[in-house]
Amino acid sequence: MLTKAEAYYLEKIEQWENELRNERSNKIFLLYSDAIRIGLSHLPDRKKHKLLRSLDNILFHLHAILFNSTFQRNTAQKLMHHARVYNESIFTLIDMKKLNIDQLQAIADKQMAHYRILASTQGALASKHTGFLMGDFFSMLIINLRAVQVLASIYGRPADSPNEIMTALKVFCAGCLPNEQRIEALDELMVELETEQQGFFYNGKDDIVQEKMLHTLLAELIKLSFLLFFKGKSSYTGTVIGAATNYHFTRNITEFAHHYYQKSYLLSK
Repeated sequence: MLTKAEAYYLEKIEQWENELRNERSNKIFLLYSDAIRIGLSHLPDRKKHKLLRSLDNILFHLHAILFNSTFQRNTAQKLMHHARVYNESIFTLIDMKKLNIDQLQAIADKQMAHYRILASTQGALASKHTGFLMGDFFSMLIINLRAVQVLASIYGRPADSPNEIMTALKVFCAGCLPNEQRIEALDELMVELETEQQGFFYNGKDDIVQEKMLHTLLAELIKLSFLLFFKGKSSYTGTVIGAATNYHFTRNITEFAHHYYQKSYLLSK
């Protein structure tokens, strides 16, 4: 039985899902989307498959490096420290489930704001400095994959088992998609959640990166070309483009990941 607060948050998630389902893309986005789709259609299937598998490997190894780092252990300690302000019996990330929904929301809001600011700063610096520009793609992968890992941990689902690792990576990829495709990805994740029931091993589809995510990869390359064009100019246009696009990208991913993990927490109730 859900409390009034839990029912309120579940209703907000359902509202967000309905907005995604009913959202209609504007004409400019459709033209842009069609151009990318046409561009991808010229890429041979064999090369496309190879690119997708390469991205799979990059994400999987990047996740392992980030999750097994000292940084992860420090972050986990900080999360539990914040949580013990509300409940002094929390000593593992799984114990985070002992917090009520308002407390979890407060901790998640703080973390999402942190990663969005981090992404904006990276975008602004990329417009001014060559080093930040060349590393922008991997920086955004790291920032956003880390954000997903942290949100999973907040809701008591640290990505430390095969099932949770694959789920976190799929949540990240789903958050990268355009709005009209994100709701379809969310539905697939919820079906997997019911089937797997948060077990230790993963028995779902092994493919992490779908072809739809190449859309995002090309969009990132377009952004970098804009930043390269404005780099070194006195105008603040490059800074605004870099900061705004990175913020928007991270907002989409953190919003999606938060709704997914919060909904899974509420459904477990």
